[in-house]
Amino acid sequence: MHVDGTFTDGWMRRFAASVSATEAELTALDQAAGDGDFGTNLMAGLDATLRFLGDPPTGPGDPAAPLRAAATAFLDEVGGTSGPLFGLLFHELAVAATDAGPELTVSALAAGAGGGLSAIRRVGEAAPGDKTLV
Repeated sequence: MHVDGTFTDGWMRRFAASVSATEAELTALDQAAGDGDFGTNLMAGLDATLRFLGDPPTGPGDPAAPLRAAATAFLDEVGGTSGPLFGLLFHELAVAATDAGPELTVSALAAGAGGGLSAIRRVGEAAPGDKTLV
């Protein structure tokens, strides 16, 4: 499957809508396991991402643009732990999209997600089983 800017923009907007619909549930889950700000912080980052993306949606030209917007939004607009960690994830996705160029595929994005997980584990010193995003 070929991935372009329209695809990544649409995915980001659908992700934001999905988080918006479950923000309270995500926050409640985090209250049981952590400090209770996960849903709120995730939504704050996605709201900032949507502001950065603007309207109309991104055209097909640059599939990395929505991912860079998300990385910037989370790094600049979201405090706590979620901001930097999601910023790292979206940064790695944007790098994968940029590196792949016009031949971007879902597989390349999956590799970028793997890079994001590695960065989160490295920076957060987190491992599976910890009470973390990992």
